[in-house]
Amino acid sequence: MTSPLHLAAALFVLGLPLLEIGVLIEVGRWLGLWATLGLLVLSAAAGMLIVRNAGTAMVGRMLDGMGRGGLGIAALIDSYATIAAGFLLIVPGFITDAIGVALLVPPVRRALLRALFPGFAERPRNTSGPVEAQAPTKGPIIIEGTYQRLDDDTDTKR
Repeated sequence: MTSPLHLAAALFVLGLPLLEIGVLIEVGRWLGLWATLGLLVLSAAAGMLIVRNAGTAMVGRMLDGMGRGGLGIAALIDSYATIAAGFLLIVPGFITDAIGVALLVPPVRRALLRALFPGFAERPRNTSGPVEAQAPTKGPIIIEGTYQRLDDDTDTKR
C-alpha cells in the first residue's frame, strides 16, 4: 500500500521535470533560443562558483561558531543550504534557479531553516564566552586507582 508521502514524492519527481520543460519552452519562445541557453549556462556557472566558495567558507564559519562556545551546527546547516542553492542553480531549469536564488537570500534561507530545523536555528546555549585552552597544572600528575604488587615467585595469578 502506498502512503500519501510516497505519492507526493513521486508526483514531485515526475512533475518537476515536466514543469521545467514547460517553463523552458515558454521562456525560449519569449526570449529566443540563444538567450535562454545563455541564461542556463550563466546560472550553472554561478551555481558552480557558489558551491566552490560556500564549501571553503563552511569550515571557517564552523570554526568561528565553535570558538564562540557553540558547536557551530547552525552555521553548518546554513552553509549546507547555501551549497544546496548552488546545486539548484547548476540544475538546468528556471524553477530550480528561482528556488536556488531564493535560498541565497539570507532572510528567506533563515526562515526556511527555522521551519525545517527548529532546534538548530537557536543560538548556542553556552554563553560563557570563547573556549580557551587551560594551562597545564604544576605538580605531580595523580591517577587514582588500585594496584597489587606481585613478586616474581607469586606470578601465577596472571
